Amino acid sequence: MKKKQSKSIKGGAALSTLGEELKSSNPEVAEHFEAIKGMELSVPRLVEVVEDLLPYPWEDPALFEEGIKLTAQGFYNEAIAVLRDVLRVSPNAYPAYHLLGHVYMALGNRKEEVENYRRAARLKPNYPQIYIDLGTAYWMQGKEKKSYIAFKKIVPMAPDFAIADYWLTFIFDRLGRNRDVYEMNEKNKEAPLQVFSNICGLIGQAYLEFGYHTAARQAFKRAVKVFPEYADGHYLLGSLHIKKLRNPKRATKYLEIAEQLYIRQNDFQRAALVHQLYRPKGEVQEKNKAAEEWLKEGLRLQNLTWYQAAVDAYQMARGFKPDFLDAYYNMGIAYGCMEENGIDALHKAVWVFKKSIDLNPEFIHAYTALGASYIKQGETEEAIKVLNRAEKVCPTDSNVYFYLGIASRINSRSKEAVKYLREAVALKPDSVQVQFYLGLSLIDEELYDDASSAFREVIRIKPDFADGHMMLGNLYRENIPEPDKAVYHLKRAEKLFTKLEDFQRVGYIRQLLARYP
Repeated sequence: MKKKQSKSIKGGAALSTLGEELKSSNPEVAEHFEAIKGMELSVPRLVEVVEDLLPYPWEDPALFEEGIKLTAQGFYNEAIAVLRDVLRVSPNAYPAYHLLGHVYMALGNRKEEVENYRRAARLKPNYPQIYIDLGTAYWMQGKEKKSYIAFKKIVPMAPDFAIADYWLTFIFDRLGRNRDVYEMNEKNKEAPLQVFSNICGLIGQAYLEFGYHTAARQAFKRAVKVFPEYADGHYLLGSLHIKKLRNPKRATKYLEIAEQLYIRQNDFQRAALVHQLYRPKGEVQEKNKAAEEWLKEGLRLQNLTWYQAAVDAYQMARGFKPDFLDAYYNMGIAYGCMEENGIDALHKAVWVFKKSIDLNPEFIHAYTALGASYIKQGETEEAIKVLNRAEKVCPTDSNVYFYLGIASRINSRSKEAVKYLREAVALKPDSVQVQFYLGLSLIDEELYDDASSAFREVIRIKPDFADGHMMLGNLYRENIPEPDKAVYHLKRAEKLFTKLEDFQRVGYIRQLLARYP
């Protein structure tokens, strides 16, 4: 069975099943990928395909083509030398950096692999192939969060999983991702299949996060087709059919397989969770224990930034324990975090935090989280009402005064903002966030010396905090004229923003520095 799966990847059959769908959803990309379908690609044909997939206005493509040929033939050190020559001639040639990343991957140099993918992404941030490879590289390093962040960037650019599937198949089977890295032998011959399946699963999870259920299903199905013993793939498929596609019969089939695979792997905790998904809740004897296990699962998923999956886990916990405060509160946090994916779920967070307060009127964290959610929604007066109640519940919680200060500042009540933020600083003097916003509020009140003291505290606590240096540089440039200090802090901010790849602010700071001799 495994042999058959391996052949299906190395041949063109797996690709052909996706061709029609890709043609209808994105005909231009489909044309680019048509060349990959052949069972074998000669080296010259491979060169044409790579140039088609990574287009660039070369003046003379010969050198880059030589780099592709050397890569395809496994002459990696020679390929590096040639691709570096390419970049000396064309320093903005993103395909050369992309291919360099692939070559370093083949040599097992993960650091250089990632760095070259990142350079390619900086030069051309709007093509999904780079984030597929970058995410895969992070995953191979064990950096799951960074991997998932990269995969989430694919979704807006390629809302159809077929594009990711084509690229992954090309990289693994045509450009030799599975060649030198895994040293294929009897013991680890399944390694490339497992990697391929895990990457499909993670990409599917990214589609799920954005509500692309059909694309997620395609990714999960691809994962279990390539590696049928991929337990997480069956679990994800089954869970998707229950919660989103409303197909209990198929869900049960996939979840039963997942349960057996987890048992075979001695992962009895996950096997129990899967069992509870497709069996009636009444069959569970220890409902409180089940609720606690689903809470732990939600926290694990939330830590991975799989926010929608975390919400689903908390919902399961609530199913076993309807008044489970921790499940409600953490669900609200997960809903609030969805904002970073561009998903508006703050109204759901507000409802959940209100429910948390109903369950325990003394639970201060629910008050501050509700206040913060109102602020994000632009409902600052509602935030102030909630936070005033919170102050009575716990007058020593610094977050209450911090958010009161933020809400007051948004409402242009700078005196009140300073008052509340001073109280927050008194309770939590080593908080970068609190000190920074105190500094901003002091500038609003034109208390520049006090503001500089606050920002100096910021960089004392966190010396590499770019915004703190930038604010100090601006203060010493405009309000407390001390040119030497201004230049020092602006240069420090420039370096830190460069490291953060925030090139817009790097440009702004360079304009300011240009005014100094």
